Amino acid sequence: MDVIVNPVGSSGNEWSLDDRLGRHLGSINQSAGFAPFEIEPDPKSALLGVQRAHRSLDEVMSTIAARMGGTCELNSQDWD
Repeated sequence: MDVIVNPVGSSGNEWSLDDRLGRHLGSINQSAGFAPFEIEPDPKSALLGVQRAHRSLDEVMSTIAARMGGTCELNSQDWD
C-alpha cells in the first residue's frame, strides 16, 4: 500500500500519513533529541507495531514503505 506524507501547518515539524484512498494512517512528529522523528500510528492502521523513533524523515519514510509493502512519498503540494 502506498503512503503519502502530508505536511501539516507551517511549522515544518509535523506530517499526516494517509494512503492513496485518503484513509488516515497516523502522523509523524519532529522534536529535539537523539531520535527526533516519531511515528504515531492511528490505532486502527497497519502501522501499529512499527518502530516509532527515527533519526531522519528519510529513515521514517523507508520504515513505513517497508512495513506497508509499497512506496512512501512526501507530498510537496506544488500544484496550482
